[in-house]
Amino acid sequence: MRAKLPLREHLLATKMKKWAIIGRCPSAYPNSSLSRARRNYARLAARYPELARRLGMDALSAYPPL
Repeated sequence: MRAKLPLREHLLATKMKKWAIIGRCPSAYPNSSLSRARRNYARLAARYPELARRLGMDALSAYPPL
């Protein structure tokens, strides 16, 4: 992604939040696959762990609470 650092972090945070929401509540975006959302979230969280920590997210953020 070619964007300046503040904008890039904002875009990545938006993507991470979106995939986590879809993973937790698939009815929020009915056109998206649940497994794809969780996979995309896991890849973003693995690639940008410091951003995930700043957002208060962990590996289980894309799964519904028990």
